[in-house]
Amino acid sequence: MRIGNVRWLPVLMLAGTVLSGCHNYRVVETPSIGSIVRVRVPVTSALDRPNAASQTASLEGQVVSVGETLLLATKSIRTYGAYREIVQFDTISLSAEQVSVIEVREFSSTKSVVLGVVITAGALAAGISAFNSTKNGGDLVTPGLPQPESAIVVSSSLISMIWGLIGT
Repeated sequence: MRIGNVRWLPVLMLAGTVLSGCHNYRVVETPSIGSIVRVRVPVTSALDRPNAASQTASLEGQVVSVGETLLLATKSIRTYGAYREIVQFDTISLSAEQVSVIEVREFSSTKSVVLGVVITAGALAAGISAFNSTKNGGDLVTPGLPQPESAIVVSSSLISMIWGLIGT
């Protein structure tokens, strides 16, 4: 897509990729029950060097209970081949010594608004580009026949698709 001398499609795709998650993670001491958290757990083995930095693994799940132990409900999906998926639900219990960082997932209104503006700008730019290509001698012009007036048709399915992308 070209508008003037600038190519906007790569810029819009990059912005959409960066803003695709409409939530942030915030570090907390004790999460509330029912919240979605990401927990970083240090990983140690007998082969670790004593002076090396410790490695961590991330677990994400919903908080079931908080106390001396943190109880998380997790879901993992494994895909084998094209049509076989195994969904596994687990409950993981972590003591306070096992957890290095607890981050709670929160909705980010700023990212959501910016993503909505980027999607709307992309849709408008695509519509304007399509409108200008048919108006200025695009593929739809047949010589010798009367040409219809150019128009942009917006259907309810297009509006609901854009609204669905903004809402997620």
